[in-house]
Amino acid sequence: MTNRAASALRLGALAGAALTLAGCGVFSPVQTDYPYIPADGVALRMPGLDLRNLVVVADEAGGPGVLVGQAVNQGPDAVDLLLGFEGTSPASASVPAYSGDALSDSGSPVRLDAVPSAPGTMVSLTVATQEAGENVVLVPVLPADRYYEEYAPEAGGTSPSPSASPSPSASAEG
Repeated sequence: MTNRAASALRLGALAGAALTLAGCGVFSPVQTDYPYIPADGVALRMPGLDLRNLVVVADEAGGPGVLVGQAVNQGPDAVDLLLGFEGTSPASASVPAYSGDALSDSGSPVRLDAVPSAPGTMVSLTVATQEAGENVVLVPVLPADRYYEEYAPEAGGTSPSPSASPSPSASAEG
C-alpha cells in the first residue's frame, strides 16, 4: 500500500470515529432538561403560597424539631399556616403579604412537636392554609450540624414562642 493510500485510509477511519462519537451526543439527554431542586429540602407549591427548601431539623426520632425553609407569598394578603405531623399539635406561622422570608430565623423558629423520624429519613409534613386546604409533603429530617446548627431544637420540648415583632419575618407558635 502506498503512503497516499495509507493516509487516506487513516483519514477515513478518523472521520468515521468522529462521526460515531458525535452521534452519541444526539441520543444522550441534556441534564439541564430535567428540573430539580438544588437544595437540601423540598418545595411545595400551593395556591397563594410557595414553600421552598423545606427541612426538619431534629436530633432524634420522637424529639422536638424546627422547620426550616423559605415562604414566598406574592399575594396582597398575609397567609396563615398550620404545620405539623399526624397525631401532634400543629405549629402556626404567618407569612406577610409580598414577602419571601425564612420560615424560621433565630428570633422566631417554627417548632414542631415529636418529629416521628430520625435524621437521615423523610417525614410526612401536613401544611394547611385557608385557601389551599391541607397538603402533605415528604420532607427530609436533618441533624442540627453545620449550617443547620443554629436551628437546633431546644431540649425540654416545644414551649410556645409568640412573636410580637412588627417586622415582615414569619412568626410561629408551637
